[in-house]
Amino acid sequence: MKKRARAAAATKTSSDRRTPAPGGNPETYEKLVRAAGELLGEVGFEKLTTNAISAKVGMTPPAFYRYFTDKYEILEVLAQRLLKKQNDAYAVWLFEGGTWSNLDRQAESLEEWFRIAAGIVANEPGALWTMRALRALPNLAHVRLESQRMNTDRLFEFYSRVFPQMDPQLLWYRLRVRAEFGWVVDELALEEDRLPHDALFKEAARLLGRSLLEGTDLPNV
Repeated sequence: MKKRARAAAATKTSSDRRTPAPGGNPETYEKLVRAAGELLGEVGFEKLTTNAISAKVGMTPPAFYRYFTDKYEILEVLAQRLLKKQNDAYAVWLFEGGTWSNLDRQAESLEEWFRIAAGIVANEPGALWTMRALRALPNLAHVRLESQRMNTDRLFEFYSRVFPQMDPQLLWYRLRVRAEFGWVVDELALEEDRLPHDALFKEAARLLGRSLLEGTDLPNV
């Protein structure tokens, strides 16, 4: 019970950072977040400073601190929003058919999803550096883990009904690996210029296409 309480508290703390504190101006808050994303894409998170973010929106550093305690807190907001966009898009893709409605089209369908996910990252200001920060900064690691675990839990609730005979623990493990694998595909799409996107998405989908059913007693059609 204590572990669940700590997890709930951590989740609440993260979600509280998505909106300004009471009395804060929502428009100013959004300007700061947008400016941080744009600067992040230009200079990277190591050179990102609260002074630069403040200057970009025409406000003083003391005014910035009425909304965020430091640059890491605003990075957390950017990360939460990026991951939420991907998770929401995945939910739409999944419930419109995803890989479950036609098992013969699993690879083709996954290839479509990888294109959608990569497109979200490519179009979000500073997304590449946001993803790098999530990997590199220990104080942001919980954001990625919370998001990936939450997404895995949602997938588990869905796929446990699609494959009711499958061992629940094995199913969760495989879905968690799949969620992490999708993150790697996003990074490759942004950083590896020797791997064309068409080839990347096709090969990634081929590797994962039947991964949920492989090695089980369920029909692997």
